[in-house]
Amino acid sequence: MNKLEIQDPKVASKIIAANSESEKRKAELGFLGRFFGSGDNVRLYIVGTIALVVLLIALVYTLTPDKYRSPDFGLKELWTLVVLPVESTIIGYLIGSRSKEGGG
Repeated sequence: MNKLEIQDPKVASKIIAANSESEKRKAELGFLGRFFGSGDNVRLYIVGTIALVVLLIALVYTLTPDKYRSPDFGLKELWTLVVLPVESTIIGYLIGSRSKEGGG
């Protein structure tokens, strides 16, 4: 029922070639490639994912009641020693990578 009957052999060969190319590309990408894709914006997606994960973890830790937080690692340490350095590094990386691509 799902099979499509194609009368023209040229069309059939093009469909087979396209399916083969698609399967080959999926095999080359691997798991992370399927998640992030490929192309020019892959770096942006990966760095963006890291930034969002760090911010999400910091938000959860910030909203956690005081009695469940570590007494040695407070909010000040979290934001000044982890979140701000990571986020500023990511922003610097993005600005630097864009300026190199633009040629200036």
